[in-house]
Amino acid sequence: MKLTREQAYNLTVFDHDPELGLTVEARVRTGERRWVSEHLLVVKDSDGKLWAASYEQGLTEYQDIEPFEYMEFVHFTQVAKIPVTTYEYKGMGVAE
Repeated sequence: MKLTREQAYNLTVFDHDPELGLTVEARVRTGERRWVSEHLLVVKDSDGKLWAASYEQGLTEYQDIEPFEYMEFVHFTQVAKIPVTTYEYKGMGVAE
């Protein structure tokens, strides 16, 4: 799926785009470098298919980097949502 930079950027701000028939499924922070944070934008189309694109955002006011900056078009790749098991550790009477 291919969107214009403006269409993709708007999905990082708003939860849906009725004209495109897209709803934001998730905005996931995937990493961080010295001056930018890395994110994954996942959207759902009207057929229920999931599409994702990566973007960066500046971490300070001096790194004025907006999502999908310098791109004319943003290419989204079809993805699947899969369950993942994680573990947490809780205290069992031991001072935390």
